Amino acid sequence: MGNKSNSVSLSSLNDVNEIGSCDLAFDKSIAVITSILSTQTQSIAHLTSQYKNSKWSQQQLKQSLDIMNESLRKGGKIVVSGIGKSYKIASKTVATMNSLCLHASLLHPAEALHGDLGMVKEYQGDCMILISASGKSPELIQLLAHVPLMVPIILLTCTKVSILSQHPQVKSLLYAEFPSKFHEENIYGLSAPTLSTTLCLSLMDSVSIALAELHVSDINIRKRLFGERHPGGAIGQAYSLPSSSAQSLKSCASISDLKSLETISQTSDESAQSKITPSAVIPSDIDEYTLNLIDNSLSDLIKNSTNVKYLQKLPNDELELLRLITLYDFLIIDNQKGIDSKSIIEIIRVSHQQGDAWNETTWKIHEATKRIIV
Repeated sequence: MGNKSNSVSLSSLNDVNEIGSCDLAFDKSIAVITSILSTQTQSIAHLTSQYKNSKWSQQQLKQSLDIMNESLRKGGKIVVSGIGKSYKIASKTVATMNSLCLHASLLHPAEALHGDLGMVKEYQGDCMILISASGKSPELIQLLAHVPLMVPIILLTCTKVSILSQHPQVKSLLYAEFPSKFHEENIYGLSAPTLSTTLCLSLMDSVSIALAELHVSDINIRKRLFGERHPGGAIGQAYSLPSSSAQSLKSCASISDLKSLETISQTSDESAQSKITPSAVIPSDIDEYTLNLIDNSLSDLIKNSTNVKYLQKLPNDELELLRLITLYDFLIIDNQKGIDSKSIIEIIRVSHQQGDAWNETTWKIHEATKRIIV
C-alpha cells in the first residue's frame, strides 16, 4: 500500500509540474501574441503617418489612382498579380475591387507564362498592379519581361528602391514603408510574412475604396452597385433593392455610362435608401488614431543617462541635427517626447540609401519620437 501511495503522489506531482510548465508556455504565447499585435498596430500607425506627411508617397498614390481610374474609364480592367503571400493579397484585392464594381482580374505569374497573359489587353486600356514586398520577386521580374509595353504597371511594395521599382515600365509605387524595427525577423526571429502582409493588405483595401469613390463620385450610385454585387448573406439583406430598381442596374457589368447611372440615382426608391447604413464620416484630424502611449523603456534609459539634450522642437536644419546626435545620446522635445540618437542615425542612413529628400527624412524622425516621463 505504501508503494502505491508513493506512486500516486509522484504521479500527481508530475501532473502538477506538467500543468505548471504548460501554464508558463501559454503565458509566453500570450506575451508573444500581444507583442505582435502591438507591433502590427504601430506599423499601421506609421503607414498612416507616411501618407499624411510624405509628399512623395502622396504623389505616387495620386499617380497610381489616376492610372487605375483612366483604365476603368476607357473600359479596361485592373490586372493584379503576386507570388506566395502576395498572391493571396492580390486575390483579396481583386475580390474587393469587383465587389465595388471596379473591373479587376487575378493573374498568377506562373500561369501567365503559359497562356494566361492573354487576359492583359493593352488595346483596351488595361493596367497592372504587381505586389512584391521585397521588390525583387524572380517570378514577377520574369513576368514583367513579357507584359506589353503599352500596359502601365503599378508596384505595391515595402521596398522603395528595388529591381522592380526601377523598371521603366513601372509608372508609380504604392509604397508601404516598413522600418527595420518592424521586420518580422527582428521581432520573432523568422521572416514569415505577417507585418508586411498586413501593411500591404491594409493599403490595398484603402486604395480600393478611394478608387471606387474617385471613379463614381455619387455615393447613392456606389451603394446601389455594391448592393448589386452582394445579393446574398447579411450584406445582401442590408443592401436589398426593390426589383424595379435592381433591374435598372442589371446592365452595369462595367461602369461605362456614368451619366445614365446618375439619372438612376436621382430617381431611386427612398425605401431602398433606408436599408443602407450611411457612409462613415472620416475625421479631418487623423492624429487621434495615432498611438500615443508612454514608452517606459525609453523613459528609463533617459533617466539613467547624463548625456541628454532638451529642445523646444527638433531642428529642421540637417547640419544642426547631425551636430546634436553626435554630441548627445538622447534628445527630449518639449519635455514630452524623446528619441535616442542611434534611431535618428538609422533613419537618416536608410533615407539616404533610398534617395529621400530631407523633408521626407524629417517626418520619419518626428514619427519615431515617443512619449516619455522624465
